[in-house]
Amino acid sequence: MLSIFTVLLVVTGLADGIVQTVVYSLIGIAMAILGFKIVDWITPGKMTEKIAKEGNVAMAILVGSLILGICIIIGQVIGG
Repeated sequence: MLSIFTVLLVVTGLADGIVQTVVYSLIGIAMAILGFKIVDWITPGKMTEKIAKEGNVAMAILVGSLILGICIIIGQVIGG
């Protein structure tokens, strides 16, 4: 039979894991948005306007692959 101490250790470890997951997720999202903004600033024109208003599919594919690439890098850095 499990003691109350063992149960508390498991619950505390689970709570710590959840908090760490949320914090690292928020950091990763913020870094992905920052990376997108930097690339948008470097490239000529506004990428969001070219996609939404002009319907530029090539730009949408570029932005999607850019965000995916940034997220893979961030995930590897955070995950170790």
